[in-house]
Amino acid sequence: MIKSICRSCNDDNLKEVISLGKSPLANNLVDDVKDFDEKNDLYDLSLSFCEKCYNCQLTEVVNPDKMFKNYYYVSSTTKSFRSHFESASKKYIDRFNLIPFESLVVDIGSNDGIALIPFKARGYDVLGIDPAENICKLAEENGVKTICGYFNEDIAEEYESKADLVLASNVFAHSDDLQSMTKNVFKILKTGGTFIIEVQHLLRTIEDGTFDNIYHEHVNYWSLISLKNFFSNLGYNVFDVEEIGTHGGSIRVYINKWKVQNDNVKKLVQKEIDFGLDKIDTYYKFFDLINERKRNLLDVLSKLKSDNRKVIGYGAPAKATTLLNFFNINNSMIEYVIDDNKLKQGKIIPNVNVKIISKEEGYSMKPEYVVIFAWNFYKEIINNNMELLDKGVTFIVPTQKIKMIDKENYNERS
Repeated sequence: MIKSICRSCNDDNLKEVISLGKSPLANNLVDDVKDFDEKNDLYDLSLSFCEKCYNCQLTEVVNPDKMFKNYYYVSSTTKSFRSHFESASKKYIDRFNLIPFESLVVDIGSNDGIALIPFKARGYDVLGIDPAENICKLAEENGVKTICGYFNEDIAEEYESKADLVLASNVFAHSDDLQSMTKNVFKILKTGGTFIIEVQHLLRTIEDGTFDNIYHEHVNYWSLISLKNFFSNLGYNVFDVEEIGTHGGSIRVYINKWKVQNDNVKKLVQKEIDFGLDKIDTYYKFFDLINERKRNLLDVLSKLKSDNRKVIGYGAPAKATTLLNFFNINNSMIEYVIDDNKLKQGKIIPNVNVKIISKEEGYSMKPEYVVIFAWNFYKEIINNNMELLDKGVTFIVPTQKIKMIDKENYNERS
């Protein structure tokens, strides 16, 4: 479905600024190449910009049931994410004076319960909400009460005025009906309750050239400016913000009805304006950076292929599907990619036909170069695979400025 109006302010004067062509759904991995149909399983992947409220959004929206009903992304796979949510829970408990066995914490898009497990361990009531049936089962196994479905008005009515804190970590980018979602959030919050969202920061995405954060699950790409405009139009206030390191650069945004914005909000808004996030030319220049990154990586891989070097990948996150497809890197250039998530092993990244394998299988192939597509975890991946460095393997981190990391130049701050 083509989205011709801004989902934030309803303005109908959107301008397309980036086109990545046709791409498959990023997490819809297939068991066999025959399971993928080019005519029906490729969707336009482009971004439009609203010059009225500065929102940036996907031009084509895909039925969410095609993306979320059976899901392969598991948040707890990485240690860094587990640590992230552990420390966040401690901060929220202290800041908002949550009371064990009384306070209810709700997480929308709760995945396997990763954000709620630390609260439950400390005696707080928790509720997860997630549409992916297979992931909901994992959450229940982790002891997290989870409603398997989309957050909607029925759930809001059932839990009206019961929640002290509502979380939505990297989920606010997923909703095509943000206004209804937000109204339902504040329906379940108690008076004085707080809504906390984490979203990938558009400033960092453009600054670092990390276009592969663009895929169909993410229908919105947020700056603080656009978020402030969105919530203000609905009568809510962004009162605090933090810059955090997840997903290559994100922001944690605090919203409620009554608190006024602090200096953190004012400073980051000014930083975004200085960068040009309110100007359409910034987004056109971003597309130029994307094409430069494409040329840089293809030059490296083409040289390695001509030299008959053994190259595999590491990490099959959604961003890998975007990058491989837009760069036209198929299994003739990189045949296999390692992923530590067992749900993904044995699957195939669609359209480019790159097979996902276990670490053991990857090691047995004796690679000479490993391209880390999960570049936001590259330090963790290298630290967990020091054996490869010892064997002379070079890791390639395909960010805007490509990093080539071997045993000679590696350190934990690479």
